[in-house]
Amino acid sequence: MTMNAGPEKNTAGWLRSQILANVRVIKYGVVGFIGIAVNLGVMAVLLKVFSLRGWIPSAAANVASTVGNFIMHNAWTFADRQHRGLRLVRGFVSFTLTSIAGICVSTAAYVAFTRIAAHIAPANPHLGGLRIPLACQFAAVLLGAAVCYVLNREFTWPRSEEHAPANAARAQEG
Repeated sequence: MTMNAGPEKNTAGWLRSQILANVRVIKYGVVGFIGIAVNLGVMAVLLKVFSLRGWIPSAAANVASTVGNFIMHNAWTFADRQHRGLRLVRGFVSFTLTSIAGICVSTAAYVAFTRIAAHIAPANPHLGGLRIPLACQFAAVLLGAAVCYVLNREFTWPRSEEHAPANAARAQEG
């Protein structure tokens, strides 16, 4: 009887971790879509109201959405690993530093996409205005979000120490 308790416990723990991982991906996506809305809103304002061009509006929109995303991820997506008190500052710094990679990917992709679109746009007179830059920004943000998810899952909200021994044991068994 005691022999079955170990594998059942490991199986239940594994199943729980898989469900939690999938729920976390969905939550990350919901927060991400809210962040994309903020990002595109800031981008539209910078393009239309301030007439900014080039990489600056993309980078500024990415930074603006990063702050809101941290707050929502800390409170909801990674609630079981939530930063509080002084750890909140450390968590925000970690999130910001790891998000820099995603911001760089998004900004570089935006520049590349807008250059490609500039060659395609003359062929279609209906394209223009904010549609092209915002579509380019949207596609670029999706790439950056994928990078941010992986980095923040591992560095900003790492697995708790209580799960570390079980995860290490499973890794050695496999």
